[in-house]
Amino acid sequence: MALGLLAATSAPERIMRIGPSQLSVPPAATLATPTHATPSAPMNVPHLPGGNQPPGTRPRRRAATLPPLVPLPDSAMTGKQALVALDGEFSEQRLAEVQARQVTVQAAQSTLSKHLAQAGTARKRDSIAERFAAGTLQPVYLDSAAFAAMARGLPGRARAAASPVLVDAEHGRIIFDLKRAFAPGDTFSDAALTALSKVLDLPGQGLNNPDWLVPAPPSRAARRKTVQIPQYRGHQIPTQDGGAGFYKPDDHRLLEGKNKEVQEHLKTIVHENYLRADSTKAIGKDVMVHRGLYDLRHGIPENSLSAIDNAYAQGYRTLELDVGVSADGVPMLFHDFTVGRTLDHPDNRLMADMPYAELRDQPLVIRNPVDGNFVKTDQRLVSIDQVLRHVMGTKPGMSIVLDCKEHMPEDVALMLLSQPQMLPFTAIKVYSSAYKGGFDQLFSNLCKRLQINPLHSSDEPRRRKLRNDLSKIKVVPILAQPHIENPQMRSAFPGDDSVSGLADTATGWMQSWNGMHPVIAEAMVAHPDSKAGKAMQETNARLQQPGSGYEDAAFSAAYRFEDFSVAKSDGERQYFTWGIFGEINPVAEDGFEPKRGTAGAFRDQGDSVLTDEPNEEVLALRENRTLPRGHTGVEVNTPPGTVIDTQRDAALATLRRQEFTARQQQSLDKPSIDAVREGARLDRGAAAQLRPEARAAIDKRAETLGLLTEHYRGAPVSHYLNEQAKNAEPDE
Repeated sequence: MALGLLAATSAPERIMRIGPSQLSVPPAATLATPTHATPSAPMNVPHLPGGNQPPGTRPRRRAATLPPLVPLPDSAMTGKQALVALDGEFSEQRLAEVQARQVTVQAAQSTLSKHLAQAGTARKRDSIAERFAAGTLQPVYLDSAAFAAMARGLPGRARAAASPVLVDAEHGRIIFDLKRAFAPGDTFSDAALTALSKVLDLPGQGLNNPDWLVPAPPSRAARRKTVQIPQYRGHQIPTQDGGAGFYKPDDHRLLEGKNKEVQEHLKTIVHENYLRADSTKAIGKDVMVHRGLYDLRHGIPENSLSAIDNAYAQGYRTLELDVGVSADGVPMLFHDFTVGRTLDHPDNRLMADMPYAELRDQPLVIRNPVDGNFVKTDQRLVSIDQVLRHVMGTKPGMSIVLDCKEHMPEDVALMLLSQPQMLPFTAIKVYSSAYKGGFDQLFSNLCKRLQINPLHSSDEPRRRKLRNDLSKIKVVPILAQPHIENPQMRSAFPGDDSVSGLADTATGWMQSWNGMHPVIAEAMVAHPDSKAGKAMQETNARLQQPGSGYEDAAFSAAYRFEDFSVAKSDGERQYFTWGIFGEINPVAEDGFEPKRGTAGAFRDQGDSVLTDEPNEEVLALRENRTLPRGHTGVEVNTPPGTVIDTQRDAALATLRRQEFTARQQQSLDKPSIDAVREGARLDRGAAAQLRPEARAAIDKRAETLGLLTEHYRGAPVSHYLNEQAKNAEPDE
C-alpha cells in the first residue's frame, strides 16, 4: 500500500484492516502457481518457482493467505468497502486505477437501482440484482492470476469460462478481473456486460435488460475480422512406430563403421560434474548437447525429460536446455516464445500470456513442417524445477546450462535462490541482446522485483545479501558481435571508436558478470575481418589473461544445426529452422549460418562445444576435420522436390511477434544502472568516508528512485522466499 496511506493510520488500525482479510476460499482454490504477478502489472515481488515434489508432479501451491485481500482505502464511496489483492507495493497509480473502477461499478449500481425502482413489479429481495443495486455485494478487484485462483474455489454455477465477473453469493462478493472487466473510458468491457447480464438475471425476474447492460452488437467488419484471425495449421495424426513417421529414420551415415571409435573418444571429451569443476578451462574439450538428445522419428521431442534421459544413456553429461516463463513467473522447459509449434494450441499464444495452471502437463507434439499436422508424444511440458529435480535425483554427474532468453535469467535466479541445492550443477545463460547494461542491469531489475532501493543506506544489508547470493550462481555470458557497437551498450561501457575502444566495451560487458560466477564464456567472432570482429578477437585475448575473472572459464564454440531438411529434385538438400514464434525460416546458403550447422567448423574456437549433433561433433574432433554439411538425419519423409510453404503460418507468427515486441523495453534505464553502480561503491566502503550530511543527501536522492517501503524493511533478501516456503504445503 502507498506509504502515505499507511502513514495516515495507526499501527493497530493497519493490523486490523490488513491482517484478517485473507482469501475466503478453501485450500483447493488457492493460487496453484508460484507467483501472483501478471503481465499487466509490474512484478514487484519475487517469484517462488517450483516446489519440493519428485519429477512428474506440479510445484507446490501457495498457502491460502496469498495474495491477501485488503480494503480499498476510504474514498467517499458508498456501500461495502471494496477489497483489492495486496501483491507487492500498492502504488498511488494503482490506487487511482482501482478507484476509477469503483466509480464505474457504483455508477452501475445506482443506474440498476433506479431501473428496479421504476419496474413496478414484485421482485426477489435477496436476488443478486437487488443485492448489487443496494451495494451489499462487496466488490473485489483482482489481477488475472488472483482472479483465476479465486474462481477455482467457487461452485461450478458461480463461475463461467472466461467470464471477467464472478459472484460469490456465500461470502457476499462480486469479483472483477481488472484486466478484462473494464474498457477505456471507465466503462465495462463487452465481456463484463455479458457476464453481468447473466449473474443479475433480470429476465428471470420478469424484467428487461436495460440498454446499458447489453453489449453493442459487433459490426459486420468486426465479425469479418474475428473470422479472419489466423490459426496455426494442422491437426493430430496417429503416431507411427511410437513416433513421427513423417521424418525419415535418422541418417548418420558419416558414423557408419565408426561407432566404436566415436564411443571411445567420447569418454575423453565428455566430463561428469563439468560445472562443479574449479576450472572448466583446465578440463579441455567438453561436448554440450543442445535441447537434449531428441529423436523425432522415435517420439523423443526436444526439451523433454525423455531427451534428457536419452542423452544420459548415450554417455553425455552436459546439456543446454531452453527456458520459457509463464504469465505468473514459472520457468518452464520450452524453447519458443509461442506455444503452437510444440503444443496443441492452434492460436499459438505467447507463453508469457499463459498461466502455469494452463501450461502444466500439456502433451508435447512433433509437427510436420510440410502440412502442420502433428503427433502427440507421451512427454509433457514440465517446469524447470521439475527438470532439475529429475536430474538431481536420477542423473548423477550431469550438468545443466539453462538458456534464458530476454529477462528470463531473473526468474531462474530467484528460483535458484530458493533452491540452493540446485546451484552446484546449474548455470544460467545471459545475453547481450537483453542486458546491454550487463550485470548491473540484471541487479537493477531484481532490486525492483524485490523492493530493494539500489542506493539508500537503509537497504545496504539487503543489497549485500542479494550480491552475495548472486555470486553463487554460475553464469554463461553470451556476447554477440553486433552489440558491441550498440549505442546503449556503449553508453554503459564506454570506449573510443577504435578497435581497442570497441574491445573496451566488450571486455567491460563481459567482466560485469564477475558479480556472478562465470564458468563458460561465449564471444564468438562472426566476421573476423570487420572492426567489430577484430575487437572481439582482442576481447577474447584479454579475457584469457590472469585476473580477468575468466582465466578459469572455458570459451564456447556454439553450433546451430538445421531443424530439418528436405530433398531437392537435384539430389541436394534444402535446410530450414523453426523460428521462436512458430514460423519456418530457410537457412542461408552462405556466410556464418551454414558454418554453424557444420560439425567441426568451430573446433578450434572453444573448449565447450555446444551442438545439436554431438556424435558427429565427437567424430569431427577425433579426426580433427570439418565434416560435410547435411548429416543430421532430420529429413522430412517426403518425395524429392516437395515445397515447404514458409508463409503457411507467417501471418499468425507475425501477429505474435508484434505483440511480443510491443511489450519489450526498448531503452536502457541508465539512471537505475548508475544508481546500482553508485550503491555498490558505497557498500564496498566509500560510504564510510562520507560525512553524515553527505550520506543523508545521497539518501534523499535515493528516495526519488522509489522502492522504499516498510514491507520486509531491513530483512535479508531471502526473507520473502523463506516466508513463502514456511506457508507452502505439498499438493495432494
